[in-house]
Amino acid sequence: MNKIIINPFEKLSETQLFAIGLGLTIGGSLLGYLFNTTFDGVIDVHPYPGVTIAHVFTDNAINTVSLFLPLFILGLIINKKTRFIDVLNSVLIARSPFYLLALGNANNFFISLDSKLRVSNPMDITFAALDIVVITIFAIFSIAFLVWFVALLYNGFKTATNIKLTQHKVAFGFAIILGEALSKLLMYIINY
Repeated sequence: MNKIIINPFEKLSETQLFAIGLGLTIGGSLLGYLFNTTFDGVIDVHPYPGVTIAHVFTDNAINTVSLFLPLFILGLIINKKTRFIDVLNSVLIARSPFYLLALGNANNFFISLDSKLRVSNPMDITFAALDIVVITIFAIFSIAFLVWFVALLYNGFKTATNIKLTQHKVAFGFAIILGEALSKLLMYIINY
């Protein structure tokens, strides 16, 4: 069971991975809508009051394309036999941990916290003990889910490309950063 959570790419077929990845993306988008959360970057999750379902789905589509493109190009450079579907499945599956972070905004917790911070004098800000506990737990989960995202993406990309060299692994890291920058640029152009 633990192996499938970190590396489902060795156990499941490309069709199963695509169906699961697409289902998780749709489910995650619905969670974002229900919990007023947007995925406004490849590795970004933020509360967003009144977010529309179209906005969440558009952001997730942009994130998927923005991460897929640099990874697919890198995959072709590493191994000319890299397949489109394998890299796409890696991206779809890897982004799924971020969708669970939408649950952190239950009862609009982070939206109310954010509005409290915006209207206050920074010197007068105080947090209730429960707020600090929730923020700390959320931060721990956010870091864990970021690590999970990278592990899933790396394992999927490794399976798709047969990556071995250190310079390819470094390029993989840069491809994620490039995907993040590309997603921000596309969201700025499309959403605003």
